[in-house]
Amino acid sequence: MGIHSKFLLHWTGQKDIEKFCNNIKAQKYVDRLKDYYENGLFLRRTTEPTIRKLKIKNLLRICFTEIRLSQAQTHADRYGKRGIGFTRDFIMNKGGRPVIYIPFKAAICLLEESIRNVYENSKGNPTIERSIKWLFTYVKRMSDNNGDESYEEMEWRLVYDERPDNKDFTKGKEEGTFRFKFAASDVKVIVFPDEPTKEMSFNDTTLKTIFSQHRPITAALKDCSNF
Repeated sequence: MGIHSKFLLHWTGQKDIEKFCNNIKAQKYVDRLKDYYENGLFLRRTTEPTIRKLKIKNLLRICFTEIRLSQAQTHADRYGKRGIGFTRDFIMNKGGRPVIYIPFKAAICLLEESIRNVYENSKGNPTIERSIKWLFTYVKRMSDNNGDESYEEMEWRLVYDERPDNKDFTKGKEEGTFRFKFAASDVKVIVFPDEPTKEMSFNDTTLKTIFSQHRPITAALKDCSNF
């Protein structure tokens, strides 16, 4: 059996939903799931550290973890207790790729030095500068304390390069926000924070209709260890 999962999961809710009490929290998870189905996954412009002493601004990307459901609890605690998953092939065909992990410190830094050299010599050439930006979007710097922690995420990223012909992304309602559109049939896995949220989702009129036509694999977070 391979060590990789065929599903890539996007996690949500860690900061903006988990702070609420149980009933409100469950409803917000339901509303978030409906919003994803109706409008697409949410992304906003962000700044990201890549190699040491270098940050890339105005990135637009969505993060996924390539983990088996049995590993879900650790990642849910870190990024949010609602997971929505797609096949690896689906994300790959939309432009998603595995992250390149860069150690915070290392004795030999051939890759980092090569990237920095190309970056510094690209200044003044808009075409190369733009390409370097997309390259950096797939680079993730490990933490200075425990690099293994980030490496074990097996992260993938789906990047929006803002080309006019890229119809998978649309502008969001808020300034600097965007949505990644998908069909209901593209969703293959949903991890719910708990059983009450799962039941509330199944009883929601909108989601009930969607699930009757396209039923993904579903599990409450506590049951994922059995997969």
